[in-house]
Amino acid sequence: MQILLVDRGHWHAPLHLQAFAASGQPVSFPPESAEDPLEAALAQSPELLILLGPPGDMLRDLRRCLEAGIPVVLEKPVGRAAGELAPLAELAQRWGAFVSVAQPHLQNRFWAVCTGEAGGPLSHLRFRLVNGSPRRYRQMGVPWVLDEQRAGGGVLRNLGIHGISAFLKATSGRVQVHSCVLSRRLYWTEAEEYASVVLSAGGVIGHVEVGYTAALDSASEFELTGHRRDLTVRDDGQHLNVLDRCAGQVRSEPVLPLARRYEQFAAATLQALKADQPPPHPLADHLQAMQVIDECYAVATWVNT
Repeated sequence: MQILLVDRGHWHAPLHLQAFAASGQPVSFPPESAEDPLEAALAQSPELLILLGPPGDMLRDLRRCLEAGIPVVLEKPVGRAAGELAPLAELAQRWGAFVSVAQPHLQNRFWAVCTGEAGGPLSHLRFRLVNGSPRRYRQMGVPWVLDEQRAGGGVLRNLGIHGISAFLKATSGRVQVHSCVLSRRLYWTEAEEYASVVLSAGGVIGHVEVGYTAALDSASEFELTGHRRDLTVRDDGQHLNVLDRCAGQVRSEPVLPLARRYEQFAAATLQALKADQPPPHPLADHLQAMQVIDECYAVATWVNT
């Protein structure tokens, strides 16, 4: 399978290269001499094209891929707001296009264990991802992440979309945003550096907490926990810790570390593409998460002092 990658400036390119290589599908690039890397890539009619870059750039590139009929992998977020993404999501659905948005936290062991069949109804779900300071984005050569106009927001749009997508996967029904608290107290970035969101759907409460506030730039505090009547399942990024009421036991099992979870996304994407099935996280699902984030920003309360 020929897979090409076009990077307009994103720090996740090494993750995609490693992940697809682990699935036995190495990734190559269009010629460096190409004036327009995407045009050069499309000219080769690859079987899969990975697009990375600022959200606005990916919107433009995605449209060209849809028109060329090339299956696509995209980094999140796609677009700076739901209104920008909606026309392309509608086009992709109408044309039956294969568009897989990178959401590595939606293919984990957690989802096979924390089920209604095993534990009864879900009460609440918590997603927490707190990474190092926003300064690291400048050090990585991607300062656009801190430009609110180019990025479509701050940490809520960049990291919070993982948690919102996880909540949407675990629930059904209309999502209500009950509170959204934002802060930029430590680094006074243009957009928020910390966000805490409470939402609900179908009686299930969700809490999403994300930040660029860990005191070490290499740190990453991760948690995905689901509380069911007879089962509590907590993924801490290294282990899956399970409290099982029916079995009367606590168990812990190792899971794929955070740094390698793109492997699960790549494997799920390739499997779906080869089987002519929908991608693991299609553009329509991503649009729904973007709409929820737009609602969060609309009701947000800032707390800086």
